[in-house]
Order: sequence, then structure tokens, then C-alpha cells
Amino acid sequence: MIRFASLTGLFVAALAVPAAADDSIDSISDSGPSIAPTGIMAPISIVEGPGIKVGEGTVLHPILGLETGFVSNAFYEETDPVATGILRLVAQIHTASLSRQRLAIPDGNDIPENLGSHQYRAGLRLSYDLYLSGRDSLQDQGGLGVGALLRGHVLPQSTWSFLYLDNFERVIRATNFESQERTNRDINRLQLGVQFAPEGRSVKGLLHVENVIDYFEDDTQQFANRMQNSVGLSVSWRFRPVTVFFGDLTQGYFTGIGDSTKVDSFPLTVAGGIQTLLSLKTTLVARIGYTNGFYESGPNFSAILGGLQFGYRYTPTGRITGLYEYTHQDSINANFYRDHAVRLNIEQELAPFLLTLAPEARLRRYQGVTRVVPGGSDTRDDVILSVTGGLRYHFRDSLAGIIEYRLTAVETDYMTGVFGDDPSYVRHEIIAGVRAAL
Repeated sequence: MIRFASLTGLFVAALAVPAAADDSIDSISDSGPSIAPTGIMAPISIVEGPGIKVGEGTVLHPILGLETGFVSNAFYEETDPVATGILRLVAQIHTASLSRQRLAIPDGNDIPENLGSHQYRAGLRLSYDLYLSGRDSLQDQGGLGVGALLRGHVLPQSTWSFLYLDNFERVIRATNFESQERTNRDINRLQLGVQFAPEGRSVKGLLHVENVIDYFEDDTQQFANRMQNSVGLSVSWRFRPVTVFFGDLTQGYFTGIGDSTKVDSFPLTVAGGIQTLLSLKTTLVARIGYTNGFYESGPNFSAILGGLQFGYRYTPTGRITGLYEYTHQDSINANFYRDHAVRLNIEQELAPFLLTLAPEARLRRYQGVTRVVPGGSDTRDDVILSVTGGLRYHFRDSLAGIIEYRLTAVETDYMTGVFGDDPSYVRHEIIAGVRAAL
């Protein structure tokens, strides 16, 4: 059954997908948790054990991982790419409300009579990348990635409830031709929501606010720092048991921070759509709407937005999803970018393995590029292609082995630097490792 709880994150999770070669926030964290209750309480690791109980209602979930692999193009170069091995150490620890295992709730659709007044999850994620090379320039590209997450739902079974999420990321990005300096960045996303969901009623609502701070650590990258604030209202109407109509109105205020050269904007988005089952095996999600950037200077967008996603479960253990989206988004290296995006996602369980495959293509146009070379254009057109595949083997719920492969290819008409460097590149990555949880 589709819950209204997923509405505010519906197209973040279902229609907005990570896009290689973009340096906006969305390429980093649009696959992260949404303000929706289903997103707030969703798992954030591929393995999890029952945890270690340290109090009446507190459980710790430690996870350790070791991965190694190969990167074909460490510096995102168009010519003469530098290949290297990589070693990654992963450590996570989470605390959360008592799990179904701890509450001895059987699997299935049964909901316990009392979930308590507060469901929450807090965690810290650390990863350290070490490039396996004697070259100082390569070793300098590694470093410590950090993620800290706090999310929860207060009075989850009441007519009025409160949702919160705060997600911090320190993202490590290697130097490339588009930026000759370090491009490590700190991103904090705070989301709050008040939900009105009376039991037995078909109409529900959610008032949501968001604050995003995007900060670059290197002094030469301060021109791209920004803060995004937005407030919106989502409503839904359950027409039939498997069909929900929804709408959302969101108004934002985006501005630069400190020495940033970002142009202020006041993006408005109005959209509506439907989420339904066409059959027991086929799902449909569709939306259409209008968006306007209201930039104070430079190029602006005023356009239709839309997305369409079909899902088909061709076997009990296999599902394929196809989507198309047309969007306009604020960007750190331009006023905004426009995307035509097509993506397939295939998941097939081949017990005891889980196979995933996700090819993607994007036609992206940036307008109002921040730094333009002499005689250059403030418009940039990119063709972005990527293929991500993975094979996961669960020895048990708390121990898994993984193999992941990603191909990214970017072709652009844009040149950077005095000598006209081409930021196009092709990059292969393959990683294998294990994750273990207690």
C-alpha cells in the first residue's frame, strides 16, 4: 500500500537520481533520506544485526567494512588518465528505537498496536580512502569522508505528528581540470515537517521546511558556497486503496554564503500527480507542474516540470523500473541547469545473490556559468552517461560481500582555463569488499 507519508520525498527518491559530473548538491545527496516518514525510518546500510541493547529503549548498531578496488581515472582527465588502486575502510555506528527483532514482532504487514511516542535513528558514518600509489599527488586525493544522521517521527500514530531529519556529509572529491584545487565540501541538510493524518480519512497533509548549507573547504572554492531555504505544503487524496493523487507547493530562497558569487534566487515549484498500481505487477508514478527560478540577475528558468516512472515485477524476485524526468535545478557552478534524464533500474535476486544494474543518460544544459574564460560562453551543454552494477551476497543479515562497478562518461562543449582545458572524461571504478554488523 502506498502511504501519503512518501509524498514529499516521492520524486526525490523515485524520479531524482544521482547524476555524474554535476557539482550541485543533488549529485551528492538526492539518494539520501527524505522528510517522509518512510524515508526517515528506512535502513541506511546494506547490513544490520539486532544490535547491542544499552538501555531500556536504546540499541547500538555497529558496522565495519573493508573494500578495495581500482579507479581508471583518478583526476577526471580527458587525456592521459591516471589509474590507481584504492583501499577504503568503513565504520558506522547507529542508535535507534528498538527494532522489530528486539520487539519480537514477526515479519509481515502486521503493525504493532503501540509504536511508542517517538521513533528515531541517529548515526555516524566514517570512511577513509587511501590511494595505493607512491605518487604524492594521488595520495593527496584520499581522505576522511564523514556522515552524521539524525531522523525521527514524534507521535507516529497520532492525527498530528512531527518529523525531523538532519543529515551532514563531508564529501571527498579529487582535483580535476574544472578545479585545480581541492573540492572537498561539507553539506548539511535539515528538514522538518508537521503531518496531519487522521485515521480513516482519505485526505492528508504535510507542512515541510528545509535548510541546506553547502560549504567548500578550500579558500579558492568559496565562490560556490550557498544556502538554500524552502517551505512547502503537500496534500494527498486517496481515491482508491491503491491510488493516491497528490500536490505540492514549495517556495524557496537560495543565497550565497560569505565570499560566494552565487546569485540570489526565489525558486517556486507547483506540481501534482498520481501514484497507483496498474496491475498487481505494474506501478505508475507521474507528476507535472510548473517551476520558476526567479533569479535576481542573469539567466532564469520558467518552465514545465514533469516525470514519469513505470515499475514492473517480472518475477517474484525481480523488478525493473524505468523513468524519465524533465527538471530545472539550482547549480553551484552556474545559475541553474536543465535536465532531460532517462534511467533504468533492475534488481534481480538470484539466491543467495542480489544483482543490481542501473544505466542512465542525461542531457544537461547549464546557464549562467559562474566562471567564464575570456571569449567563452556562459552556457554549457553536457551529455552524461553512466552504468552502475552490483552483486551482493548475504552470508547472513549481518554479513555481506559486495562487488560494485561504475562507468561514467561525460562529454561537454565547455572549456576551462586559459589554455582551454576540456573537462570531458571517462572513468571506470570497481570495488569489492565485505560489511559486517553486530
